[in-house]
Amino acid sequence: MTTEAPRQTENRTNGTAGAKSGADGKGGSAAGANGRSNANGSSAYGEALADVYDSLYPTSGPAIDSMITFLEELRPAPASLLELGVGTGRLAIPLAKHGYRVHGVDASPAMLAKLHENDPTGGITSSVADFSALVVEERYDVVLTALNTFFMLPTQELQISCLRGIHDALADGGVAVFETYNPQNYHRLSEATTQIGHLAADALLLDTIQVNRQLQSALVVHTILGPGGLRKVPEVSRYAWPAEFDVMARLAGLRVTGRWAGWDRSALSELTEKHIVVVERQDA
Repeated sequence: MTTEAPRQTENRTNGTAGAKSGADGKGGSAAGANGRSNANGSSAYGEALADVYDSLYPTSGPAIDSMITFLEELRPAPASLLELGVGTGRLAIPLAKHGYRVHGVDASPAMLAKLHENDPTGGITSSVADFSALVVEERYDVVLTALNTFFMLPTQELQISCLRGIHDALADGGVAVFETYNPQNYHRLSEATTQIGHLAADALLLDTIQVNRQLQSALVVHTILGPGGLRKVPEVSRYAWPAEFDVMARLAGLRVTGRWAGWDRSALSELTEKHIVVVERQDA
């Protein structure tokens, strides 16, 4: 999942927000109870961005080091770890090198193919699956859902289903960790916004964001301009407020044990860019 909170620089407003998710006919629509629409949408998203995903986000640096330190304080290596939406291995590879036993799940075969290119020693196992209908045989000490992946599930029903799958995937004493954007950062947008970024010396990334406040839905259209021409990739996320997330977790047999503004455990505020949330099984 690549959606970040809207930045306060390099923005351009160009219209009224509030369009329905997938208004251009390409975005992920509300999925049915079996989650197949979500799986298809997530797979298409991954297939379209797998070749440039590692350019969008750094694969090393202070942010990843802080994430590893955070997880070490919760459940140190060699704990077993399941990452949902593992992508190209941006987090899974450094975690495996740090001693965690990592299995990654992703809906996109192209993302997993890139993961195995990035992990030639085969330190990470993986499977193609829809994590809104998660079924695993093994139980894990840590379940990690990073980089707003949880919000990529487009309905409350699918988000609760995912949480129930996480409950069943946790070992006794296990913890689940979520990294999401602060919902306020999108909810405050009253107009469509465009952000401009640089992928490479000869490539630009334009993100156009529209928000439907009633549906708590954000549609981001990623436009990549490069030597290969122009490519558009839509992405839909459905944000949940902290109180709503807590209720959904309880419905899934989980309880929130901590919430911070970053991997450094800094305190939350309205200006916080992200939320780091830790949950455990209620029966733990």
